[in-house]
Amino acid sequence: MKLQKILSLALALAFVFAFAFLSVAGTISAADLRIGAKNNGSVNVGAEEQIKNLYIAGNIVTIDANIEKGIHSAGNVININGNVGQSVYSAGGTIMINGNVNGSVHTAGGSVVVGGDIVDDLFIAGGNLMISKEASVGGDLIVGGGTVDIQSPVAGNVYLGGGMITINSEIKGNVKVGQADELVLGSNAVINGNLEYYSKKPIQLMEGAVVKGQTIISESKFGREKEINKGVFVGAVFAFLSIALFVKMIGLMIVAFVLVYMFKKFTETVTKESFNNFWKSLGIGFVVLVLTPIAFILLMITLFGLWLGALVLMAYLISLTLSASIAGIIFGTWLARLVMKKKDYSVDWKIVVGGTILLSIIGLIPLFGWIAMFVLVLLGLGAFWRIIYSSYK
Repeated sequence: MKLQKILSLALALAFVFAFAFLSVAGTISAADLRIGAKNNGSVNVGAEEQIKNLYIAGNIVTIDANIEKGIHSAGNVININGNVGQSVYSAGGTIMINGNVNGSVHTAGGSVVVGGDIVDDLFIAGGNLMISKEASVGGDLIVGGGTVDIQSPVAGNVYLGGGMITINSEIKGNVKVGQADELVLGSNAVINGNLEYYSKKPIQLMEGAVVKGQTIISESKFGREKEINKGVFVGAVFAFLSIALFVKMIGLMIVAFVLVYMFKKFTETVTKESFNNFWKSLGIGFVVLVLTPIAFILLMITLFGLWLGALVLMAYLISLTLSASIAGIIFGTWLARLVMKKKDYSVDWKIVVGGTILLSIIGLIPLFGWIAMFVLVLLGLGAFWRIIYSSYK
């Protein structure tokens, strides 16, 4: 029991550290977690609310309040109308940032519109991207997208990649376009530094457009690839990781919801088993993880074991996928028992969403977060097979 309490304490510390890590200067007591309600998954933060750090997810997310520190958001439609004291991290389908941000913005989505003042850097990736003339960027601008429309002034350098790119504002620094199908400088475009670009079509200069520095045309795509600024690479990597994390969370939630609402009794039994027989479940999970691939290899090298080996591999992969979602359910249940003093092992949508999101955040922490997630997946895997075995005894 002492070791189990130590692991519980480790998970608690991971939970606290995740919030502190992602909010830079925030603490767990300063964080506010909001999950989409049952009415279409919508969640609203009223203008009168006072929040330091906001972690929010839902179908339609609307934030009208001013946030003292940072925002971490995920959803189908995200509207950030209030001002933000530090940075914004957001991933979703449609994202609109209308408030002012006193830090940097990191966002990836299908359609993104920025209409507020960004004091620091703006990292943005997606399909249709627009930075309106009401906005401003105080640092560098790193953009990758299908259609990119820049109407706001930028105080730093600009690094771009995309299909149709339009610049129609003043850029204080240099502009580097790594790749574009078409590049247009509008009548209000003023580039104080150099313009370096590669475009499949000749650049379109509207009347009034000005480039005060040098204009460098990269004729060779091969030679140009060696000189792409690291800012473009960083932006692309961030966009990929943001979208990958968002897709991963949604996938885990979908599997978890299927388990909860179609196999509710079985899921609750597995969750209860993971708590009541912690070490047995953990040990069985480790054995299944290690020995199953060995059994698969041994079966595949025998003539009569090919089909059985294929079935073993299929069962192994399915159970690993289910265990990843069960891990979020176990974590959400553990938090409910810890924070809300919940006595039973019943599972609902709040536990699924909250547990999955928070465990995904914890999984971003090097080493400590990885260990916590690995332990929970093993726990879910072991409890899963214990219940399967018990039902067929």
